Amino acid sequence: MTTVTTTPRDWKRLAEAIRDARKARGWRQEDLAEAAGTGYSTVQRAESSDGYKTMPLTIDKIERALGWAPGSARTVLEGGTPTLVTDSAIPGPAAETPAAGSGDAAGFVARLPARIQHELADGELVDTDVIELKRKGMRLIVFATRDPEQAPEDRAEKAEDIREWTRVQRRLRGLASDGDSLDK
Repeated sequence: MTTVTTTPRDWKRLAEAIRDARKARGWRQEDLAEAAGTGYSTVQRAESSDGYKTMPLTIDKIERALGWAPGSARTVLEGGTPTLVTDSAIPGPAAETPAAGSGDAAGFVARLPARIQHELADGELVDTDVIELKRKGMRLIVFATRDPEQAPEDRAEKAEDIREWTRVQRRLRGLASDGDSLDK
């Protein structure tokens, strides 16, 4: 007889980690919702010990807003600690990168056109999204950046930036899921 051992998922631990990370930033739940581009109720549920029983689709947005690396929520669920993302996570054009064709992120960045490398290195990263396209294995990867000199100065301007990003993000997601054929 074969037994399969699985690591129990500690949803209360994840809720506490999200709440602690939010409070460490001095944010209210509304602030995290705004930064993540999710609803207030999503954050309330994420911080509730009985809020989740399966991984929500929005967890990647919450991870990004808290400065966690992708997959950190799962790590917390399994007893670990979240990995914090640093500014060096996205190397600029002058960063030392492996040879083109290697499978890591730095190798991929090194193969990007110079203009894209420049935008990623010089712009302020607002948000990112990965949209699964209809064709299996294809993804649309989007970086939303702004000029550092144009950073919003108050809460209203930040909210307007998030509304603009959300509007564009919804349209992009619509492109990935619409039923229109491009062969017409």
